[in-house]
Amino acid sequence: MTYIEPLLLVLGLAALIGLARVWRCNRKWLLVAGIAGLILCTWPAVEWLLSRPLEARYPVRPFRATLGLQAIVLFASAVSPPIFERPYPQADYETAERCAYAAWVYKQIGPLPVLACGGRATSTSPAFAVTMRELLRQAGVPEDMIWTEEESASTYQNARFGAQILRSHRIDRVALVVDARSMPRAAAALEKEGIRVAPAPSRFRQWEGFRELLPGWQAIRGNEVTLHETLALLWYRLRGWI
Repeated sequence: MTYIEPLLLVLGLAALIGLARVWRCNRKWLLVAGIAGLILCTWPAVEWLLSRPLEARYPVRPFRATLGLQAIVLFASAVSPPIFERPYPQADYETAERCAYAAWVYKQIGPLPVLACGGRATSTSPAFAVTMRELLRQAGVPEDMIWTEEESASTYQNARFGAQILRSHRIDRVALVVDARSMPRAAAALEKEGIRVAPAPSRFRQWEGFRELLPGWQAIRGNEVTLHETLALLWYRLRGWI
């Protein structure tokens, strides 16, 4: 279950209850609230606006190298484990995108070691970082320049276990590759571990003109990510992880 799915259910029920009440009385506020909520959840313009507090702090441009960088770090999103008809792990879109961007950054500022952080979805599945290593290699990063952290199960652990590897190599300044919406939490968690971060966002939520006026599932997905990151930032602050 996602964060948005329960909200959609509540809004849908509100609309249905409001519709039923319309037949009995003239009070239509519940119906209006439910329908308005559903429209806002699926309206890309609203989704873009809600994403601004997370993304607007980073300039929309290709990564520019800064002095003193010692490594490139990227965190996994998700990797599907092997299944019968596909007997190999499959990186999701965001993980593949981050690997491609990290390889591009490597070619701009390398040669620097690239640390891929990501553990296992289950005890029997390969670590996410193993799949990421193969994607990085295919994208042109030499295998001997790829390090992996294979035990983490969250962004907090990505940062904690990744920082241990970096410190063991006396590295304290890195370029971090995740999407712009995930960057505030990921960068803060890594900096909490004593690693200085130069953000290298792999993707931004771009304004797409007329398409922003048309409701769609992409807005629901985007709002899901924004809500996840906002709640996670609050949780990490409460736990002292950032």
